Amino acid sequence: MLTQYLFESTGLPIFDSRLFRAGLAAVLATLLVFLIMPGYIAFLKRIGATADFKDKSPPIMGGLLLVVIVVLVSCGTVILNGYSIAALAILVLYSTVGAIDDIAKIRKKRLVDSGKMTKKDYEEKADGISSTTRLFLYLLFSFAIAIICYKLIPDLTGHLYVPFVNYNHWHPYLPNWLFILFITFVVAASANGTNFTDGIDSLASVPIITGMFFAGAVAYVSGNAIFSNYLNIPYLKGCDELLPIAMASIGALLAYLWYNSPPAEIYMGDAGSVGFGALLGIMFILVQAALFLPIVGIIILVEALSVVLQIGHFKMNKIRCGREYADKHRLFLRAPIHHHFQLKWKGKDRFGDSKPLVNAKIAWRMHLISFFALIVGLIVFFGLR
Repeated sequence: MLTQYLFESTGLPIFDSRLFRAGLAAVLATLLVFLIMPGYIAFLKRIGATADFKDKSPPIMGGLLLVVIVVLVSCGTVILNGYSIAALAILVLYSTVGAIDDIAKIRKKRLVDSGKMTKKDYEEKADGISSTTRLFLYLLFSFAIAIICYKLIPDLTGHLYVPFVNYNHWHPYLPNWLFILFITFVVAASANGTNFTDGIDSLASVPIITGMFFAGAVAYVSGNAIFSNYLNIPYLKGCDELLPIAMASIGALLAYLWYNSPPAEIYMGDAGSVGFGALLGIMFILVQAALFLPIVGIIILVEALSVVLQIGHFKMNKIRCGREYADKHRLFLRAPIHHHFQLKWKGKDRFGDSKPLVNAKIAWRMHLISFFALIVGLIVFFGLR
């Protein structure tokens, strides 16, 4: 809205340029994180905003600051329409649920420190919102925004663009009611998957960054009549207003990596991982590339699937052979899958006994996969039309 006011006041076309506003959003978000984060970390340490019991443990809730900055910067650089309102609404709503869980973890950790709660009780009741209630809120928010999208975005239809398949040859169509349920599932699943991924320093940030880059690129092309026609992509008027939001997220997360790179000075927490995960899901929906999310966000997908498979395998063995057998024959050493690799590689000669070295190896290999997945996704989406 700030750039829109400057454009109307000065008449300079640069303030109406999508690319300029996107670049400005990235720069502003980056600078704000660098300026505010050191003081924010000091404040969180001063109030004891940690969620574990290690000495000098980094504070959590770093993601809350990132979300606030992204929302403020986005509001100053986008023209509010159906696309941008839906994306920002999902980010705020999901991040709020994550922030409540973060605050509950901090409060209950203090109860343990004061002797009013045992560590076992803390591990069982650390979250402020139960998993069932949290999932209900996720689905409710996604469902509500999906319906609003239908009211505000005329170009949003149930047509699905299938990877590796020419759109002109086959594009399945979902009826309105089924497409709304599809939107609800994709957003909630993306939020949960990103939350599962946030278990090692920097692990969740890079898949979000690569996913935002893909969504931003598709949004810019889809919102340009000439580019979309040339690349045989449906023209979605106003969709390019998602580009500044994507770039603000990328800028904020890149600056965050400065403080979250091993050894981390601050953790993202649920406010960030859940909020940005949901934002990623709704952006892929809005640019009509939902089926490309499993490709570009393959790390998030694998992390989420590992949890689902672990739980399903355990319950099946428990029913068939009993609890003791199920405990001894888990599918993974621990889920999500990055914890499996932590335990599997611990003590190996090529990685050493140092947990930070093992974590860094896991994170960087997954980062490389995320970048490869981004390249594949861009080639498939733009090159195989």
